[in-house]
Amino acid sequence: MRAEDWPVFGHDPARTGVDVGGTILNPSNVHRLRLRWQISLGTVADSTPIFLERVRVRRGVRAMLYQTDKSGVTYGIDAATGRIRWRFRTNGPKITTSTPAADPSGAAIYVPGVDGMVHKLDAATGHELGAPGFPVRITRMTQTEKDASALNVANGYLYVTTSGYDGDAPPYVGHVVSVRLGDGTTHVFNSLCSLLPGLPGPTSCAASDSGIWGRGGAVVDPDPAMKGAVYAATGNGEFDVHGGSHDYGDSILSISADATKLYSHYTPSDYVQLDRGDVDLGSTSPAVLPRQAASRTPLMLAQGGKDAILRLVDRAPLPGIAHELQEVSLPNGLYSTPAVWTVRNRTRLFVGLPQFVDAYALVTNPNGESRLRGVWRVHPGSTGGEGTSPVVSNGIVFVAFDGQIVALDARNGRLLWSSAQRGALRTIGPVHWESPIVVDGSVYCSDENGHLSAYSMR
Repeated sequence: MRAEDWPVFGHDPARTGVDVGGTILNPSNVHRLRLRWQISLGTVADSTPIFLERVRVRRGVRAMLYQTDKSGVTYGIDAATGRIRWRFRTNGPKITTSTPAADPSGAAIYVPGVDGMVHKLDAATGHELGAPGFPVRITRMTQTEKDASALNVANGYLYVTTSGYDGDAPPYVGHVVSVRLGDGTTHVFNSLCSLLPGLPGPTSCAASDSGIWGRGGAVVDPDPAMKGAVYAATGNGEFDVHGGSHDYGDSILSISADATKLYSHYTPSDYVQLDRGDVDLGSTSPAVLPRQAASRTPLMLAQGGKDAILRLVDRAPLPGIAHELQEVSLPNGLYSTPAVWTVRNRTRLFVGLPQFVDAYALVTNPNGESRLRGVWRVHPGSTGGEGTSPVVSNGIVFVAFDGQIVALDARNGRLLWSSAQRGALRTIGPVHWESPIVVDGSVYCSDENGHLSAYSMR
């Protein structure tokens, strides 16, 4: 992958949401962004695009965007013009809100479908590739189980997670599927009946639910000491690790890179109340924080939930039941994926909520105790959805709200730009899971009106 690419949701396998190579936009010039193009996909893509800077097309190269709509159609889009160059269609009974992921070669992408499969496509043409193991089946229950979260690629594997549909009609079992890219070897870790090998069927497990549906899905640890550990946060479902059931509802799971082994878990002590009240811990994905050398717990993560609590947790290993390092009250339940930005060894966490954007600093006191400290909270817009995932580029925080994308100064939350600013002829529509990406000086975002919009200074 190139520095200018945005190959997976959140930019990288850890889902930091940070455009690490971005230098074109800065707090002084971001106000010059203007709509470059806006296209209609024909239906809603309730997800986020990915971007490849140099896709070989015939004798040249082209910057391309890829996005999958709710009906299971993936679009290959010319990033310069907005022209849809190809479509790949899947057929199935319901919807997907997942996001594609790029192969490390940059020549292929992996795309979700509504057929219970993930497909490998030629990035230039959209033609399906007959790679070993592909298309790979990730669910046997397409009527009640879907791939809601974004795909991920790391450690030489493709990672896919599953959940139920709105209404939680059983049966479904949240699980992580790993597919080894070299030969298509597949492993499954089930969050319920976790000793069960392979994909669950309608009668495989007496329990149901525990969906993995946070935007980030499977999150991969970037610290070398963690050996590529994969994290997934589950929603409502049975939690029972003492009675022999090995069920991990409302928990964070740390599993091996090949998804064959559970390393550790974290489960809030009120897991029974979370389950009974439909208050999923896994309404968002774990935010992996960079190593804090001065801390007694140098490797940590932050986990939100529907209960409007942001938890700071030691991840080396996850502590089991309770033993949080800190709990922070939020004004709303958290459904978006936080962005994790580190500059000059200072780490900031940006949280997108329905009417606010919160910024937290990760600080460590002289005793080695680490805490999240609120830095700023702003109200730049609102959404009828649950809040969208922020991204960061060169000191600017971009967040989508209904009717606008906003750019905020990462230092203080000051509004630097809005796509709905005075004089703007068009802006985005309302948003749900949609969130922007920022690459090569441009901002791209889809919306609930079925549009995909591009903003740039060019």
